[in-house]
Amino acid sequence: MLKFKSANAEQYDVFLQLMWDDGQEYWADTMRIMQLTWEEYAQIFRTRGEVSAIYQDENLAGFYWIEERVDTLHLHGLILKNEFQGRGIGTAILSILAERYTNKMDKIELGVYQSNTGAIRFYEKMGFQITRSLSDLPFYIMQKPLIPQVVP
Repeated sequence: MLKFKSANAEQYDVFLQLMWDDGQEYWADTMRIMQLTWEEYAQIFRTRGEVSAIYQDENLAGFYWIEERVDTLHLHGLILKNEFQGRGIGTAILSILAERYTNKMDKIELGVYQSNTGAIRFYEKMGFQITRSLSDLPFYIMQKPLIPQVVP
C-alpha cells in the first residue's frame, strides 16, 4: 500500500542524494547553466514547495517534490529507488496528484530531459504533452490539463 508523508529534516539529504544518483550528468549540466552550486540547489529543494516521502508497505520508496504556481501544479521531481521502479508507483502518484488538484489547479507541469525517452513515453501515456523546449537546457516542459476540456 502506498503512503505519503511530508519529508522530515533528516530525509532531505537522503532525497538529494537519490536525486543526484538518478542523473549526475544532468544535474551537473543543470547546475552549471543555472549558475548554482549543489548547496544552493539543496537550499531551494528544502524551502520551495512541498517534498513528500513515498512509502510502499512501510518501506521508503522515494519522494516527490511539488510546488503550487498560481494555476499550475509544478512537479519538480518524482524519484523512486531502483528497486521500486516498474511497480506502478509513478503511475499511482501522478493519478493521485491529478485527482487531488483537479478543480484546484488548471494543469500539472513538469520538466524532462530530452534524452530521457522512457520518461517522455511514460508521461505521454499519463496524458502529458510536450508544450515547449527550453533554449538553455536540453529539457522539455510537459503539461497535463486538470480542467475538463469542452469539445464544441
